[in-house]
Amino acid sequence: MKKEFRVSGMRCSGCEILVKEAIQELEGVEAVRVSFADGIVAVDYDPAMISPVAMIAVIEEQGFKVLS
Repeated sequence: MKKEFRVSGMRCSGCEILVKEAIQELEGVEAVRVSFADGIVAVDYDPAMISPVAMIAVIEEQGFKVLS
């Protein structure tokens, strides 16, 4: 399954790397694409193993805000 999040607060490629590495560590995540310029985090994942709520929590733990 694919899920795209709009994220505010990412300002550089370092932010992209921080978010990407944090999401990639989650069990059930298959692929992650992050663009600070577009404010997008796109995740391919197995819904039987992880939920979007868990991914949002990890993004926000890195200091960014997921927009609704």
